[in-house]
Amino acid sequence: MSRCRSCNAEIIWTVTDAGKKMPVDREPTGKGIALIPLARDEIRSRVVDVHESHFVTCPNADQHRKAS
Repeated sequence: MSRCRSCNAEIIWTVTDAGKKMPVDREPTGKGIALIPLARDEIRSRVVDVHESHFVTCPNADQHRKAS
């Protein structure tokens, strides 16, 4: 478990499909359905915990944003 440097909230680090590190809130916000593509036209589904991006919930998120 990690903590946010600015608000001290518990976070989990994950990696996006684009290969970027992203902090998410430790506590899930609910349940959701993940779709998992398999071979050809088959898609499986799984119920998963849904976590909010910590960039959305952190009161100090602007301190961590990169300049565009």
